[in-house]
Amino acid sequence: MNFSKLLETFPTVQTKCIILRKLELEDAPILLNYYSNEKVYRHLDWNGPESLERSYEVINTWNEGYDKGWIIRFAIANKVTNEIIGTIFLSEFAGKRAEIGYELSEEYWCRGIMSEAVKEVLSKGFNQLGLVRIQAFVADENIASKKLLTKFYFKKEGCLRRYECHGVTGNAKIC
Repeated sequence: MNFSKLLETFPTVQTKCIILRKLELEDAPILLNYYSNEKVYRHLDWNGPESLERSYEVINTWNEGYDKGWIIRFAIANKVTNEIIGTIFLSEFAGKRAEIGYELSEEYWCRGIMSEAVKEVLSKGFNQLGLVRIQAFVADENIASKKLLTKFYFKKEGCLRRYECHGVTGNAKIC
């Protein structure tokens, strides 16, 4: 499946508190800033961009990925300021199946923002893109993400031991 062929243009979605929109190069300094917090990337499969130049490259890669149809990565922007506070994506595996992933600046945790974003992205995935399965890989110690996904009826299907060796420990498990 090619995401970009199913959508006429990159979608913009407004919710109560956020805007889901295309990432812009102007977002690069803020992306770099919130990724400099180890708490943000602790449970991810990468540490985020390590420089402003790399931040620009990452945004270009994600936007090119949309054009080529292998990822749709939204900026999660503050509705009042339009400032990026996180990202959320769907990336294709095969056919009608995709993976969801996300991160959020620590300053915005525990406000229901990621619930708003996940709800909208799941709706886009199932209703507009025609996906039949959306899955997530979650580090076993990432309690908040597991709770969030449970809220949206995700079911644990297994535990991939030593699947992602990232961060401080080499024993990371994705469950």
